[in-house]
Amino acid sequence: MARVEGAEGVLGAEVLETALPRHGDLLRAYFRARLPCPQDAEDHVQEVYSRVIAATAAQTSITNWKGFLLRAAANLLTDSFRRDQARAGGRHVPLEDGMQAGSDDVATPERVVAARQRLGHVQLALAELDPVCREAFLLCRVEGMSHRDIANRLGIDVGAVTRHVERALLHLARRTGGRGAA
Repeated sequence: MARVEGAEGVLGAEVLETALPRHGDLLRAYFRARLPCPQDAEDHVQEVYSRVIAATAAQTSITNWKGFLLRAAANLLTDSFRRDQARAGGRHVPLEDGMQAGSDDVATPERVVAARQRLGHVQLALAELDPVCREAFLLCRVEGMSHRDIANRLGIDVGAVTRHVERALLHLARRTGGRGAA
């Protein structure tokens, strides 16, 4: 039988072997409810176990294991939060399952070249438009301005803005085969 030596005596390993697993489900539920990624709960439970084993070396009598373990879990969450804040962990974006090699969303060299070619076709088609039509279209579709704001900015009426945007969309659809119009 393993024993943990402490400052005040000896704590039998059998206490740890029974107390920790008995509250494992409680700790998992505690972490799943509080972690942004519930799959990390098991890792946190193991870290609590490690901390408890280290902390109990100095103590011989823990009467409330549930409370002791939950306090260790809360401290672990606090430490994790502080560490993430220091490392800007909240601003990291996880790699999604769909973004792995072979996924449709991955930018392969072929897709990059094809996208650049489409962009070139759109730019050429836009250059063929008259300046007012092109400006109305870009302000509407790229800048996200309302037709009224575009009309005020260009000194034309709202109906003219609508016609210019429609004309630009039709021209882009014809020139790009419908692939580049937005």
